[in-house]
Amino acid sequence: MNVGKYAKTIVAALFAAVVVAKSAVTDGVYNPAEVIDTVLAVLTALGVWVVPNAKQSDLSQR
Repeated sequence: MNVGKYAKTIVAALFAAVVVAKSAVTDGVYNPAEVIDTVLAVLTALGVWVVPNAKQSDLSQR
């Protein structure tokens, strides 16, 4: 299994999980602002997953 292929998605998903965990444990109440934070974090993780990684040759041209 090539972990590098999924590395950015794993990091984005971990970030989304941290946002959800922070929202859940800060005050014990899940308010609308925390719902928005969670939705944005999940959408960001999904967006990262959808965009393909740059090829190695693309990186060397920058």
